[in-house]
Amino acid sequence: MLLSINKYFWKKAKAGALQYTIVFSLLILMSLSLFLLYVRLSSLEVYSSQVQAQLIENCYSAVVILEHQPQLFEKQKFQICLLEDSTYITEIEISEWGFYHKVKVMAKKGRMQLSKIYLFADNIKKEKSLPSLYFPGAMKYLSLGGKSYLGNNTFLPGKGIRKSYNNGIGYNRDSLVHGQSFHAAETLPKLNTVWEERYRKLKSKSDSLSASVNLSLLNRDSITVSFNDQTLAIRCPANYIIKDKYISGNVLITGTNIRITSSSLHGCIIVADTIVTGKQFRADAQIIAQDYIEIGESSLMNAPSILYLNNSDRSDQVTLKSGTQFMGEVIIPQPNPGRKEILSIEEGCQIMGQIYCNGYASFEGTLFGSFYTTGFIKKSRNGLYENYLLDVCIDSRRMADEYCGISLIDKSNAKVCSQEVY
Repeated sequence: MLLSINKYFWKKAKAGALQYTIVFSLLILMSLSLFLLYVRLSSLEVYSSQVQAQLIENCYSAVVILEHQPQLFEKQKFQICLLEDSTYITEIEISEWGFYHKVKVMAKKGRMQLSKIYLFADNIKKEKSLPSLYFPGAMKYLSLGGKSYLGNNTFLPGKGIRKSYNNGIGYNRDSLVHGQSFHAAETLPKLNTVWEERYRKLKSKSDSLSASVNLSLLNRDSITVSFNDQTLAIRCPANYIIKDKYISGNVLITGTNIRITSSSLHGCIIVADTIVTGKQFRADAQIIAQDYIEIGESSLMNAPSILYLNNSDRSDQVTLKSGTQFMGEVIIPQPNPGRKEILSIEEGCQIMGQIYCNGYASFEGTLFGSFYTTGFIKKSRNGLYENYLLDVCIDSRRMADEYCGISLIDKSNAKVCSQEVY
């Protein structure tokens, strides 16, 4: 009996050991499989990271190539070869976004791809020495008073420049021009025709919009549209007030008379007959009007920004109210007969960029950049003075080296990435 019991337990023990061996074998096999899977996933993750890093590098490389080969901007869609590995493909699409170029770079490898969108402007600092002031006219002269400062490359009218003494205020500097001065031609250099063409395209597009969204139907305080999506076209009713809105990105706003108060606009384009902003307006935008533009007191407009007035009447005007800081271009292309100012830049305004005013300007601010105009108007309590500047600064040398805008006169031979928008 005892022998039978021992044999029974011995058989059970042997069977249990076999089961444990099988279980341990399975556990080892599963562990090995998991380890191999982990190694495989890790290698795929490393490979994916390497490809992703290369795609990012390809996007940045495409930007560098475009900056050094501006002739590529004459194309709309093309591929560039960046690596010997032909499995990497870099496609570029170029389109217009107002007065700038929108460049979409798509870097691909197999099913993996990376897309980035940039705004490109002209590298105006690289092309040549910019004029501080270009003031034409064979029978005109320019008078300076107070602490006025004219920088290098100042182009003066036929009768030159002189110190002025008005209302007990003389000229308080040793030199009238701080740098080289030249004789200007009898007329302003002709504005690069591409900018008037861009205006006509924008005006035509805004007039023909049929599927635009009525802003009065939008209850959202914030509107953001990616530059990778289709442009959101917003049609404003007549005499509409954009109030307490944040609008950013790929947005085109059109209307007749638009007033903007307590709002912030970034990257978008506004096209209307009249555009007026309230105090402390914040934006980097392209503001394009037919009749009138006014930027309210103590506003801040950063680059890339444009103020473009397609003036056709003597009452048309661009006004920058006192204390405004503006970085970009102000363009008034049409000649305006008579001696009424079509550009008014009030006291305390600080501007970095370029101004093209094909008529008279009232200027009481500071400009680090270039000023093209056919004359100046100075208003005071005692009357109105022609071609007289008091306590102003116009100096292209103080424009920041990294500033990029648009080439007003000549065709641009250099491009620069203004910002990444997607």
